[in-house]
Amino acid sequence: MLTEKDRQWLREHYRNLLVESDNKIVGEISFTATHNKESGRFLEIGLDTIDGVGGLRLSGTFQIAITARTITPHSRLPALTIEGVETISDRHINQSDLSACLCNPLEEDEYLEPEFDFQRYFKELVMPFLYGQLYYSQEGHWPWFDYAHGGLGTIEAFSRNPAPEKANECILRISQEIQLWKTVKPLLLQREDIKGHTLCPCPKHDHLRRCHPMALDGLRLLRNAVREHLIQLP
Repeated sequence: MLTEKDRQWLREHYRNLLVESDNKIVGEISFTATHNKESGRFLEIGLDTIDGVGGLRLSGTFQIAITARTITPHSRLPALTIEGVETISDRHINQSDLSACLCNPLEEDEYLEPEFDFQRYFKELVMPFLYGQLYYSQEGHWPWFDYAHGGLGTIEAFSRNPAPEKANECILRISQEIQLWKTVKPLLLQREDIKGHTLCPCPKHDHLRRCHPMALDGLRLLRNAVREHLIQLP
């Protein structure tokens, strides 16, 4: 998980994080950061940082652990766990292992290929996630757009990257959610286009175009990929 360069970087910037082994980091992290909702920019603020972002500045301290995964049903990225945070799905905590939901599985290749980039993972996923916990505690909701939970969020993520190889990965993941797959599979097999008034597979069962419009886009693109590339559905 860590190179010697990564170890040195942690010693310089996060002295209270202890590298227990190549596969585990534990300790305390204190930081100040800001996020500007209008520009979408996030910035961790150090002693010499010039804040050109604006937005809501928040400071906090967390006890965290980052551990390399040995089992990867939900994510291939190292698992981030946080002490003292309410472990609910609205805080983007995975309910199966209580690790952080840092990004959708379809987007993980950005950090894993051609090799795992720990510093990018830390800066772009871990730190914004910790800021998100502070923001949620104060405002009662997540600070920026977030995908739906579970497979529906994977379909939304596919709408942003509808590559053929991602279609297979998306299908593999959503087919593991039995109730969701019962609804989605017939939509992917139908001859006609998926209509906006199709009922959303989420518990609200509203029209997709109102409830989860990005999932509607994703389903349409996924259906097209199935037909164009003759993808066999499980």
